[in-house]
Amino acid sequence: MLNQKENRKLQAKSRFIRFLVLIVILGISTLLGILHQVLLTRPPVGVDALCPFGALESAYTLIATKTMLNKIATSSFLLLISTLLVAIFFRRVFCGLICPFGTLQELFGRIGKKIFRKKILIPKQIDRFLRYWKYLGLGLIVFFSAYTGTLVQRPYDPWVTYHHLSSSDLFSEFNIGFLILLFSLVGSLLYDRFFCKYLCPMGAFLALINKLSFFRIERNESTCIKCRACDRICPVNIEVSKEKIVHSPECINCNECVTICPVPDTLLITNRKKTRFFSPLAVLGITVLLFFIVISITSLTGNFQWTVQSLTEQVKIKGDFDPNLITGRMTFMEVSAASGIPKEIFLNEFRISEEDLSIPFKDLKNKYPFETENVREFLKQFIEK
Repeated sequence: MLNQKENRKLQAKSRFIRFLVLIVILGISTLLGILHQVLLTRPPVGVDALCPFGALESAYTLIATKTMLNKIATSSFLLLISTLLVAIFFRRVFCGLICPFGTLQELFGRIGKKIFRKKILIPKQIDRFLRYWKYLGLGLIVFFSAYTGTLVQRPYDPWVTYHHLSSSDLFSEFNIGFLILLFSLVGSLLYDRFFCKYLCPMGAFLALINKLSFFRIERNESTCIKCRACDRICPVNIEVSKEKIVHSPECINCNECVTICPVPDTLLITNRKKTRFFSPLAVLGITVLLFFIVISITSLTGNFQWTVQSLTEQVKIKGDFDPNLITGRMTFMEVSAASGIPKEIFLNEFRISEEDLSIPFKDLKNKYPFETENVREFLKQFIEK
């Protein structure tokens, strides 16, 4: 058993490593998002294909039609499987130890604490009511994604918006998403992890399966000194000091309460029979290792998609040409090659020059009065004729 001094050192180390891992994941995700916007040849896939929630949105469509929603890839399903695997053991650790948007909010929360010098709380009754919104959002998003066959959340998704901050499509496609992103980050300055607590549909899904997990946080009542350090550090405002077992589905399993507790072996990560115990560092290591193994193996086998497929490749996989596959980075020449529609049709319809045929749609909108969506709509009407 560690003495108090050794325990404090280990706790500080655990908190540092957790935050470092979160920052690295956020950095990688941000870099991939930037490269997706600036690279014209074989850019990384978009954020939709690197988010496990995309798999939930696309699950019904995959089962019903054997195809995935536009912008979703096998990688989304592999990340969802990884998330579920770690959730079986350690509950919502994806939220507390992996999710980069959670990290972004946590960064703003830390800035907020520096500014306001204290933790600000929403009145309990209002807080409890607001937390139900994410469950409503989960149901609506999954239902309407299945019903419409599209990613209905996408224009409002703050994380997708974050990855389009440098895009010319920001205010044409993500104006509401930008407002939600801004609201979430400003909210996180005042209230820790604002979006996680009140709006995140992925968090709602993981909260619903929370009780299936083998391990949970337990408090040793005989050694607890009621200092409430655990309550103060909890980003989702659980009163850990009043719980024998942290059952709340709102817990994101960041394990910050465990690593702040001043009394050794008072807050423990254990199974129901208390025959197995894990340190926060071990939980972090297992979680990161599992994601790393799944991503590495499936990348080697070619199942984890890292780069955007050409429109022609997507059409071959899908079986027919779908105008919804068109994105702002594509050109009329690409569309012509993939659809078989002569380039002269585009020259006449959109009054463009030969040189413009090879310029991405997102760059043409500064020169002509049409955008990517107008091209999609024209093609839908043309195909229906």
